[in-house]
Amino acid sequence: MQFLQKVKLIQGGMGVYVSNWRLAKAVAMERPGVTAGTVSGTALDVVYVRLLQLGDPGGHVRRALAAFDAQFGVVIGRKICDRYLINGGKAPAARFKNSPKHIVHAQNGSDVIPSPGQQDVPVTLTTSDDLVELLIATGFAEVWLAKEGHAGNIFINFLHKVELPLIYGMYGAMLAGVDGIIVGAGNPDGLPATSSRLVNHEAVTHNLSVLYREAGEAFNIRFDPRRVADGKLAQNPLRRPAFLAIVSLQNLVQALAQSQSGAPDGFIIEHHTAGGHNAGPQGPLKKDSKGQPIYGPDDEPDLQAIRQVGLPFWLAGGYGSREKLQQALAAGAAGVQVGSVFAMTEESGMKATYRSAILNELKNGTDDAPLVQTTLFSPTGFPFKVVQLKDTVADEAVFAARRRVCDIGGLQQRGLGKLAADGTRRLFQRCPAAPVEDYVSKRGLPLNTEDRRCLCNGLLSCVGLGQVGNQNGDLVEEPAIVTLGNHLDGIRRLSRNGQARYWVRDVVTDLLGKD
Repeated sequence: MQFLQKVKLIQGGMGVYVSNWRLAKAVAMERPGVTAGTVSGTALDVVYVRLLQLGDPGGHVRRALAAFDAQFGVVIGRKICDRYLINGGKAPAARFKNSPKHIVHAQNGSDVIPSPGQQDVPVTLTTSDDLVELLIATGFAEVWLAKEGHAGNIFINFLHKVELPLIYGMYGAMLAGVDGIIVGAGNPDGLPATSSRLVNHEAVTHNLSVLYREAGEAFNIRFDPRRVADGKLAQNPLRRPAFLAIVSLQNLVQALAQSQSGAPDGFIIEHHTAGGHNAGPQGPLKKDSKGQPIYGPDDEPDLQAIRQVGLPFWLAGGYGSREKLQQALAAGAAGVQVGSVFAMTEESGMKATYRSAILNELKNGTDDAPLVQTTLFSPTGFPFKVVQLKDTVADEAVFAARRRVCDIGGLQQRGLGKLAADGTRRLFQRCPAAPVEDYVSKRGLPLNTEDRRCLCNGLLSCVGLGQVGNQNGDLVEEPAIVTLGNHLDGIRRLSRNGQARYWVRDVVTDLLGKD
């Protein structure tokens, strides 16, 4: 993985389709070898299904899926297009047809799980073949589009908390020759070894978290690439991508570096001021007057201890300037990961409406602290940065008026019902942002639903792919949720305090200087 040592600037894998293939490609092509573009692997299945229903503007989805079919001699991409493509696009008021929900069952297809004394451990769960094919094909397509026509570095970013799609999305990206896999929002131990097995198309298992399980009881999902499309995807060995773990503190760096299953190839040390999901503060949760988690000295990474591990690392969260890059290099880092400043470029997938609204706030003199706040909105329980914009989910009136619904389910929790008389339990899936009565009926506490907001629908609306619904007789789009980091100085500098648009080239030049 010697190429990693040359990478000084990694573009962050932000949100749902904010870091899309156009943005990643532009970054990778700007300084090949020195920059790495990153596509977001989150909810690509939903994104591609909705793009097809919009008529596939530009034909890029069909082109990438056709390349997938041609490369492996399969008809998976064609089946996806036949199922979801609407020539000319759906009517503006028509609802999107949803992609298959991320649901698992016992291997016999039921939701009945035997008691721990009546089963082998671990329990293997399964999901639909259609979903597996869709996750692989869309992971391939996004990376294929990002890599098309150049030799620069393309990475893909996943959230460990979105467990079910992870191994399938990784495999699809690897089929397209992805250069690096980045995983955050959880402990990725075991995933470097998984990627090494997928290189040779070997069967892998991935642990799944299941609430209310008994001591010693474990659940996983098994994936054998040779069982997909009659083994046509598994013809030749793949190139192993670099694996980077996103962590916040040195203790996890040290633990992963000593992992018996295999260490990551490097780390991204993400400060809690970074956008999106963040690690929670150490110790008991304390909040300020705005309800934001309070971080302290124990939440600052020990860079000396991290450097002594001996693996390359990049610093993230407030490193969007040339001065911060130099500080990172002086501290022993290989470089920096930068997100927010790229999210506001013209190549970003963020809907222009929201980029303009943010620039207007900067133009009007709004300070960073009121504009971006750390919330506990996320169903995951992780702190989540939210831009305080009117007419979005951050607006209390908008949140109160929205009907709670969980029709995508990317952040659902899995759990087991209470023991029945016959010794079995039922497997269920729930989300704290779903209707309260549904959550409570599945062993949930009402307290855990308070202020939880649907990220799945909100983040899709942020990139112009929001669902349309009926609310009090009116047809409305799901309100967006927009995320950036706490430090907006780079955005202010490049936009001249909100007065000008800017592009990827401007960001790279600002951070790395001219060629």
